[in-house]
Amino acid sequence: NESDTEDTSVISPATLSATKTASGTLSPGSTVTYTIVISNSGPAMQTDNPGDEFVDVLPAQLTLISANATSGTAVATIGTNTVTWNGAIPAAGSVTITIQALIEADVPVGTPITNQGTINYDADGNGTNEAAGVTDDPSQAGSGNSTGFVVAPATLADIPALDGFGLAALAALLAG
Repeated sequence: NESDTEDTSVISPATLSATKTASGTLSPGSTVTYTIVISNSGPAMQTDNPGDEFVDVLPAQLTLISANATSGTAVATIGTNTVTWNGAIPAAGSVTITIQALIEADVPVGTPITNQGTINYDADGNGTNEAAGVTDDPSQAGSGNSTGFVVAPATLADIPALDGFGLAALAALLAG
């Protein structure tokens, strides 16, 4: 009497959420730094499943410079202004992704720039990323808010200045 046994074990699902903040001088020609924290509040690990676990396409007013992550693999595809991340996140764990981008020099002061990334995860524990969510700006009430800033004027600290030697050389040139 033979009996077939079926493996009925199911991997526990993950539950991901993500925050995204922007920092920097935020003026034309300066660098903005986005910090994304993806957290897993689910009962099990989010595995590195097929497909990207995070995708962020930056707006046209920005030029992607770089991306890195505390774990997994962050890829900055400069040609498409896109950052992707692939990796695992343990239960009750998180990963931080840092994106650096240049604010184009011709972006007018006062221009609002908003952006939001997408997370993909395995909510049913079957090894496929079938669930999705978006990053949230934690400084805004509610959830699912895109992260934004308004392009600011350059401050005196942003304007290049001559040191003492440079000023003396300029004075000599003007005198001549």
